[in-house]
Amino acid sequence: MKEQMGMMGAMNPMEMMQKMCGMGMDKMEHMEKGFNPMEMCIKMTESVTKAAEMGSYATPEVRALFEDWVGEVEKEILTFIEAKDEVKTKDIAEKLKINEGSVIFFISRLAQQGKIKIKGISIGDYKSDANKVAQPTE
Repeated sequence: MKEQMGMMGAMNPMEMMQKMCGMGMDKMEHMEKGFNPMEMCIKMTESVTKAAEMGSYATPEVRALFEDWVGEVEKEILTFIEAKDEVKTKDIAEKLKINEGSVIFFISRLAQQGKIKIKGISIGDYKSDANKVAQPTE
């Protein structure tokens, strides 16, 4: 590890970020304007650091309470989806009074556990039926 850190110490910050992100300048030139891989890597690193810091403060009791709460929210989401068959993340967010980002976190967990199937993803403001995102698995 120290050897790797030593090798990176010889690079300028942009070279280091490019290496960390696995991108050379040729790949970066073809990306959309406004996308900054260095900024993305910095944000990712900050998020990981913040999560690790928060996790270090949580006692086993707090972690258990959090998992219990997550389980209850997931049950509510499953009940809502089963009643409607197919739903939008916006509908779940309104029902549970949480934001759509939190809904995405929960439905991602449910999909990974095989409890729901994500059937579609759309771009935009939910105008088409293609944005029906979840259905209970059988």
